[in-house]
Amino acid sequence: MKKAAMPLLAGLILGAVLATGSFANAAEAFLKAYPSTHVICLDGKKIEVEAYVINGSNYVRLRDIGEAMDFNVYWDDTDRTVQIDSDAAYTGQPSTNTVPAVEDSLSDLGSARYEIIDLVNQIRRKHGLQELTVNQALMDAAQERAETLYTYHRNQEDCEAALAHGYPHGFGANIAALMGSAADEIAQDAVSGWINSPGHYQTMIDPGGDTIGVGVAEDRYKTVCYLFIGNPMTHNPYE
Repeated sequence: MKKAAMPLLAGLILGAVLATGSFANAAEAFLKAYPSTHVICLDGKKIEVEAYVINGSNYVRLRDIGEAMDFNVYWDDTDRTVQIDSDAAYTGQPSTNTVPAVEDSLSDLGSARYEIIDLVNQIRRKHGLQELTVNQALMDAAQERAETLYTYHRNQEDCEAALAHGYPHGFGANIAALMGSAADEIAQDAVSGWINSPGHYQTMIDPGGDTIGVGVAEDRYKTVCYLFIGNPMTHNPYE
C-alpha cells in the first residue's frame, strides 16, 4: 500500500514545538542532536543504523528503517512527497509495480465509460425511447472535459470541446463527482446520482437524443464523470 509521509525535518520541528511550547525553544532543541550510543535491534537482533538523540529521543532515518525492514521508501519528485510502499522490497527508487497499477486504473476507467452508456440506455428502454449510439466526437469531447476534473458546468468550454472534436449540434450534459467509489462502482454511482436529480434525469431521457459520449477521469481524491447526449435538432450556441 502506498502512503505519503510528512517530511522528516518538519516532523522534528513540530515535535519540538509541541514539547517546548515555542518556536525558539523548538529550534534550540532541534539543534541539540547527538549520535546515539543505544543499541537498536530488529526482531531481537542488533542492526547497524545511524541514529541521533534529540531532546531525549532516538531518531533514525526513515530510509534506513525501510532498508532494514525491507519496505520501499523513496522521494517522489512529482508530488514532492516521501512515499512508503509496504508491498515492495527496498530500493530507494519508485516501485516498478506503479506503472501496471496506472495502466490497470486507466483500463478500469475505460470500462466505466461503457458501463455508463449501457445503464443510460437501460433507462431509456424503460421509457420506450430509442437507444443512444456511441458518437466518437462526443466520447472524445466528454473525456477531454472529464480530465479537467471540473465538478461544475462550464457551458462554453463544453460546447467548444464538442465542436473541436467534430460534433456540430447541441447536446445535454451531466457531471458526477464521486468520492471513494471503487472502480466497479463508478458507473452505477454516477448514474444513480443522476437518477435522483430531476434535471439530470431529464437529460438522460431526452426524446430528441440520439448519440452519447462519456468521459471518466480521476485524481487521488475523486472521480469525475461527464455525460454528453447529442440532439441533432438543437444548435450549439458557440458554433
